[in-house]
Amino acid sequence: MLLEQGARGRHKACGGVLPLVAPEVIEDIVGASIPEEVRADPPELGLHYVPPSGRANAGKVRNYKIYNIKRDEFDLWLLGLAEDAGVNIRYETRVEELRTSAKNEIIARGSDGKLRIGSRFVVGADGVRSTVRGIIFPEMDAPVMIVGQEHWDATGDFEKSFYGFFRGDISISYAYLIPKRDKYIIGLGVVPHQIPSIAEALKRLRQWLSEEFSFDPNRLLETEVWAIPFGYFTPGKDNVLLVGDAAGLCNPLSGEGIRLAVESGEAACTAIANVRSGRAAVKNYEKEVKGIAEMVKELNVFVQGVDDAGREKFVQEELSRGVGLA
Repeated sequence: MLLEQGARGRHKACGGVLPLVAPEVIEDIVGASIPEEVRADPPELGLHYVPPSGRANAGKVRNYKIYNIKRDEFDLWLLGLAEDAGVNIRYETRVEELRTSAKNEIIARGSDGKLRIGSRFVVGADGVRSTVRGIIFPEMDAPVMIVGQEHWDATGDFEKSFYGFFRGDISISYAYLIPKRDKYIIGLGVVPHQIPSIAEALKRLRQWLSEEFSFDPNRLLETEVWAIPFGYFTPGKDNVLLVGDAAGLCNPLSGEGIRLAVESGEAACTAIANVRSGRAAVKNYEKEVKGIAEMVKELNVFVQGVDDAGREKFVQEELSRGVGLA
């Protein structure tokens, strides 16, 4: 059973890009390729890195491509696969309580009233503000990064690429530009309650884009703000497992979360399938997800400690190696 807090077809704020490996990972897991109707225009993007020194030392990563997707339709496609596989999906259903024991009990509320569900295993895939995580770890402080994103009717001197921008006075983490059909999406991440604010950071990014890439914003179409995990990982407790953003699994250097959510979801399934009698699934899961968790930890340490000289060096090393950060 899948409890989905939103309605079917709900909107998820997201840049809507997948790194090179993600489509292969998804196909291996679900046995289906991402359909053309789920992909945005242009369907494939290159990857450009822009260091603090600007366009003169920027470059395109060799032999690397990114999938450009329509996030809401991508989610619907995955839900359809789940339904075809026999999953009972209950939309507009909110978890209110989780009572943990040998057999967990979830108390949820949907459009038809209160629902009680008994289950040996529970997987919290409920995002950065995870209700499940809050219940099993009520004292936990889960730090976040705030992401601000703007959709612009604009022109500029850009290739068909995902652009990753690195400059400390704009973001300690990352900023980006994504071409989507007849618009550009720009965005960045900032730490809450620090300078610059999200509005000021976006203003600085627009100015930098104008100076370096002749970015000429004509009309603001939409503004979105949300949060991503930043600086923690928790696998869950006993037979309650956390995956994706709920577990803190998000790349702080690119904002990439879809692939990590998919991979940790598979790891949770494997852990549950291989659990032995009397043993908690979280022990298996910690082993299955170890590589992903260590990668995220290392990236968090890097992001929180690097300066602009380090960002400059990072970009040049990545361009020389021809490897993408996602």
